[in-house]
Amino acid sequence: MKRNSKRFLALFLSVAMTVTPAVLTQAENEDANVQVSVTPTPETEAEKTAVAAETPVQENATAEEENTDTTVTPAAVDASAVKETPAATETPASETTPEVTASPAEESKNEEAEAPQPTAAPETTEEGKTEETDKPETKPEDLNPDGSNMTIDKEDNSAYKMLKIKSSSAELNGDKIKITLNTDGKNYEKLYLGSKEDPDEAKNAAAIVGTENEDGYTFIFEVPASEQVQTFSIVPFSVKNQKWYTNMALKLNVPGMKAPEPTATPEPTAAPEPTAAPTQAPAQNEITDAGIKLVKENGDEFAMFVITGSTVKVSEDKYIVTLSTAKQNYDMIYLGSASDSDKEANSIKGVENSAGGYTYTFEVTASKEAQTIAVVPHSKKSQNWYAKGILTITVPAVPGYGEAAPTPEPTVSPEPTEAPVETPAPTETPVPSTTPEATTTPEPTATPAPGSCASGIYNITVNSSSSMFRVIDCVLTSKNGKMTAVLTLSGTGYDYLCLGTKEEAAAADSSTWVPYVADANGKYTYEIPVEALDNGIAVAAFSHKNQIWYDRILTFQSSTLNKIGDVQDDPQPDTAPDTTITATPAPTAKPNKKPTATPTPTATPKPDKKPEEESKYESDLSGGTASVNSSTTLADGTYTPDSFSWSGGSGKVSITCNKVTVTNGQAYATIVFSSEYYGYVKANGNKYYGACGGGTSTFTIPVALNQNNTIIGMTTRMSQAHEITYTIYIALKGANDPKKTDKDNPADDNSMLSTGNKKLDDSAPEITGLEYKDETTLEHAKYFKLYHYAKGITLLEVDMTTDTARKPETVDSGKENAKTEAADSQELTGTEKLYMGNVVKYLIVPEGAVIPAGLDKDVIIINQPVESAYVASTDALNILDKLDLTDKVTALGMEKEDCTVDSLTAALEDGSVTFAGKDEDTDYKALVKSQCGISILSSDILPTEEADTEAKENLLKDSAEKYSTLKIPFIVDRSADEKDDNAKAEWEKAYEAIFVTDEEE
Repeated sequence: MKRNSKRFLALFLSVAMTVTPAVLTQAENEDANVQVSVTPTPETEAEKTAVAAETPVQENATAEEENTDTTVTPAAVDASAVKETPAATETPASETTPEVTASPAEESKNEEAEAPQPTAAPETTEEGKTEETDKPETKPEDLNPDGSNMTIDKEDNSAYKMLKIKSSSAELNGDKIKITLNTDGKNYEKLYLGSKEDPDEAKNAAAIVGTENEDGYTFIFEVPASEQVQTFSIVPFSVKNQKWYTNMALKLNVPGMKAPEPTATPEPTAAPEPTAAPTQAPAQNEITDAGIKLVKENGDEFAMFVITGSTVKVSEDKYIVTLSTAKQNYDMIYLGSASDSDKEANSIKGVENSAGGYTYTFEVTASKEAQTIAVVPHSKKSQNWYAKGILTITVPAVPGYGEAAPTPEPTVSPEPTEAPVETPAPTETPVPSTTPEATTTPEPTATPAPGSCASGIYNITVNSSSSMFRVIDCVLTSKNGKMTAVLTLSGTGYDYLCLGTKEEAAAADSSTWVPYVADANGKYTYEIPVEALDNGIAVAAFSHKNQIWYDRILTFQSSTLNKIGDVQDDPQPDTAPDTTITATPAPTAKPNKKPTATPTPTATPKPDKKPEEESKYESDLSGGTASVNSSTTLADGTYTPDSFSWSGGSGKVSITCNKVTVTNGQAYATIVFSSEYYGYVKANGNKYYGACGGGTSTFTIPVALNQNNTIIGMTTRMSQAHEITYTIYIALKGANDPKKTDKDNPADDNSMLSTGNKKLDDSAPEITGLEYKDETTLEHAKYFKLYHYAKGITLLEVDMTTDTARKPETVDSGKENAKTEAADSQELTGTEKLYMGNVVKYLIVPEGAVIPAGLDKDVIIINQPVESAYVASTDALNILDKLDLTDKVTALGMEKEDCTVDSLTAALEDGSVTFAGKDEDTDYKALVKSQCGISILSSDILPTEEADTEAKENLLKDSAEKYSTLKIPFIVDRSADEKDDNAKAEWEKAYEAIFVTDEEE
């Protein structure tokens, strides 16, 4: 019967519409009752409606791009929201057929289609009244103040049925309005506040992820508070299609709300109730949208770790911080430095969230000021900690934190009313007769003005503006009204400090820089003047890794002063005016400037002929140094070293050596420190005591010639004894001279390598300060060599000339064309010159390995780990793919149609890998942006025909100049030039040496 009545209604409507064309506008409730109103419309629409009405059984009509089952749509329609229009005198039909249901397919089509006709049709009825199709009360003026009737609307203010809001609320939260939307249906799992035209990356980054419930999803978010109704563009994310819905613009109206200015309320409550007012500050104990971002040192957001949501909540004296991401690039984070060894043990593990990313929760000390914290993320894919730069987050202070303490003052304020009764007591001030004793108050003046302390030695706590510059110990000395501090940092990442900003430090004379001094535990210490306590002091710190200055603010907290020693002030100027004044500056001024001048100790190359005796010593049971082989084939006598080099310490104190004594076939070096405060030197497993005085400390110790020797010097220059480790190298020809005389490939006179760059070495070259281990055997490859040294260091040599049209540089040609080469060398400096040789030598250095200073003048340094590479060679790309190293590729020198690796082709399409051009069109900015650690170029950059030589050489020279400026090493891949597949396959060993870290104990 029900089915027949539907057919009857359909027949009736079709007859009626042949007389008056109309559009059937319908709304169903859960009982399938329908109210019908008819408005004029083009005949074609009437015919469509009639047909639709005649086929009500069609339950699977398509709703726009969503393809959502229409079994959901009827449930999403509220019949109570539909007005009965008088014009529909067809209501008898509705009485006759109370259960008639118009086609859900037509309803879904009218509601969701983009065509203008369906949306325009319901605007007016035949009587001219507005037709409200679903929820008419969605206009801004109709919003309930509590937001309980909010809907997601289309541009015509009608509700968007595919995203029906079952319940909603708006709640004022400080200067924000907290919105809660509960949907009826699970069509959409995420929302984005913004334009549908915004890129998907922006939508994904700022997505509001719904929490699934029994009926749909719950979305909770905040918008800025305003007294006026606000309209926000909103874009939903389809569960079924897994994409953002952009077919039409949608919006959300939010009711106006404004806080009733709580700051005024304390005034009427007068003094007794001010304690109630401050309770509002503690109530604001959470920031639900903290806006925290993980940023690089230049302030740019770290694109691989986009934080989509963050909160900060007060818990006693801690902040509980949560960070959420939409991706799972990094499964752990560590708060601290990348150089710390306990990252794994103190890591914060991510918990998978509903957005498909991770949520990290951790605690930091609560503060009234924003805190900048260093963060090291851990790659889920490579299982490595990020080490290519410093990343930080800034945790904002929760408003009102720490401000409740002053509230006791108002409660005390009523009591002062009784204080007048006690005022007689002040009348006992007749004891001003004692006030003369107040003339003893000069003693407090002896305790300096605010911001200083009495003479003495103190421990004091120092707060730093950056967790990357953490002061773990500080000894403050106050003398003659001036304060100096010896700071000990938690890490070893900074070479120098300089008072002032980073710009001032960069412009200052290097003599004003304060170098580090390593203590007995290897920690870096710095001695700086302190202008005042409790006031922030601007200090610039020079990063060893990044070779740039960073701004830091240090605050010396007077409340933490703990006296540990006494200091006697110098006599006043009227007692000994001249001597003390000239005496103090002289020692401090000269040592500071002389260290930079003392590197020319070779200015005294003529030692006396008298052999030196070994310094007195005792066994060193600490095991600080090992015994050395000091035997030599040199005859007994005294010798002047051919060269002497050293490393270690801060640079304030220099070491010289101008005499080597050979006694009974054993070599003894006389070393001199430019400071008289060195009490002993540990060497050869013993502790040696020297001669100190006159501004120097001299020791004669056994040494191994032409090798690195580790020694430890103890200085008492600071408030306590410090042991500092040094490495010294004494070169003396004829004593097992390490520099081989390769006539075909000689090294420059000042080179730290025993061979030059005229050709590939037949055997491993000697490198100053490095111990040779072994060679990688290559049976087929012709254009590269691999030699391995201690500490996991590898020397890679790449032949850039053989079998090309480049003119090979020989020893003879170098002499004949000395003038030409000199002119060319003026155009190229430093690293650029190294790229232009017949052979380019690369030193691959593992993280943490230390190499002798100056070695970068002879080889190109590749620092491991290499996490980001630009590849412009197809052959190299195929090798990396075979080695499963394509995750290291962040930029390519080929378009996607030329890319031979499917995963990288897809990465080019989705933008996770950048196309950075090639050769002269290389986009160097893109390489910097991707934090490129190495570039692999095609051998096409080398000339194969003489006619191309000049152009290709200029291209190579230009590349060398630009890459050297950016400090990005590049390699020319010559695997394609090898004669057969076996030779090409051996290039895998070269790339394994670069990308795979082989840690050596």
